[in-house]
Amino acid sequence: MLALAIPHILVADDNPLTLRFFVEALHASGVHCVEASDGALALDRAKSAAFDLLLLDARMPNLDGTQALARIRALPGPSQHVVALATTADNDPSAHAALRNAGFAEVLVKPLGIDALRGALARHLPAAGADAKTDCAGDWIDDCQALAAAGGDGAIVSVLRGLFVRELETLPTELAAISERGDAGALRDRLHRLDASAGFCGVPALVREAAALRAALDAPTWPRGAIAGFLAACERVRAMLAP
Repeated sequence: MLALAIPHILVADDNPLTLRFFVEALHASGVHCVEASDGALALDRAKSAAFDLLLLDARMPNLDGTQALARIRALPGPSQHVVALATTADNDPSAHAALRNAGFAEVLVKPLGIDALRGALARHLPAAGADAKTDCAGDWIDDCQALAAAGGDGAIVSVLRGLFVRELETLPTELAAISERGDAGALRDRLHRLDASAGFCGVPALVREAAALRAALDAPTWPRGAIAGFLAACERVRAMLAP
């Protein structure tokens, strides 16, 4: 592998907020990163450039993390044999075992704090560090959680929350389309992605509300009332975070 003075990392995630967190956190850690919004783009980037580490989301459109890594390994390229780490919001041990069996050196569970990310870099790259502490929390908006995830950097928190506000603005339209189809799988997937965004931004209220909506999906009828309540909570959070 080409030795680079500044570590070069390919980071791929289909959630724009999560991707921005990784980019900001990696830059703050003295790392140069190239981003990809899905597995196909990650494959293209890895085929054409040399990286010191691959950070791939397990669930992405076009190619998921496992499929992208398999193709990177199968095709000749400057990053063919680079160490790869998987990121996932799934905390199931069997899913983690499958990712390691697919060739990932480590599985990182999202939402991932900046200290945990730097710890992973330290384990798989020659140089990376960490430091930060804070104390502040709330039932709806938890600044302590958000600052911990961002390594105490308020600027990163501000950027991520701005992205989250825009995500919440488009959510009613997305859920309306999902409800029209009655697609429980799509709703679960959308809530899964929102969990990661809410975790990075320190919004425990929406993690709780998403869990309640998932539980309502087990009922025999479409949970229109639960969706309405969830969207009301989202609007409350959006108003609290909006500048």
